[in-house]
Amino acid sequence: MCPVDPGERLHDGFFARSEAGIAWLEATVSDSGSADRRSRVSAIGQSATLSIGGTPASGLVLGVSIWTAILDPTFVVAGKTVVPDDNSVKLNLLRAGPFLDWYPNPRRGYHAFASVGFAAQIELDTKGNPIYPNSKGVTLSTGTGYEWFLSGELSVGFVGRFAVGWLTRTPVNTPERMLFITPELALTATYH
Repeated sequence: MCPVDPGERLHDGFFARSEAGIAWLEATVSDSGSADRRSRVSAIGQSATLSIGGTPASGLVLGVSIWTAILDPTFVVAGKTVVPDDNSVKLNLLRAGPFLDWYPNPRRGYHAFASVGFAAQIELDTKGNPIYPNSKGVTLSTGTGYEWFLSGELSVGFVGRFAVGWLTRTPVNTPERMLFITPELALTATYH
C-alpha cells in the first residue's frame, strides 16, 4: 500500500465508492426452447454499485465490486413487441467481481476502470414472483469518470460504464442463451 496522508487530496490508501445510476439493457436471446420463443429483450431502470479496495501503487486501485439493477423490460416474442402492462414484471441483474481503477494523476479526478465477474439475472412475473430457472453467466465492464474533492478523503463525481455479458438458463430442457450490453450513467461518492 502507498503511504497515506489523511490531509492530502490524493487518491490513495483505503478505497470505497458507492454509485447510483440509470442503466439500459439490450439483449439478444438465442436457442429459446420455451413456447414464447423470445428473441430480444430491452429494459431501462435504476442501478447501484458498491466497490471496496485498496491502492497498491500511486493512482492504482484494486478491489471488488457488486453492481445491481432493477429494470422495466420490453420483450420481442415470436416477432412481436410485448410490453408488460403490470409494473411488477421486472428484470433484476447482478454483477460481482474484481475491478481495477486507474487515476493517471492521483491528485486529479479523471479515472478509467475495468471489471470482470459473475453475472446473474432474476426475472419477476406479474405477481412479483421469480421465474425459475434464473440466468447465470459472465460479464466484462469498462468505463471512465471524473471526481471532485470535497475534502481530503471524500470526492463526488460521475461515471459512464459499458458492460457486455453472456447469460444461460434452461427453462424447458433447452439452454436459452442471452448476449447483453448495458450502458450506464451514474453519480458517485468515493472515500479514499
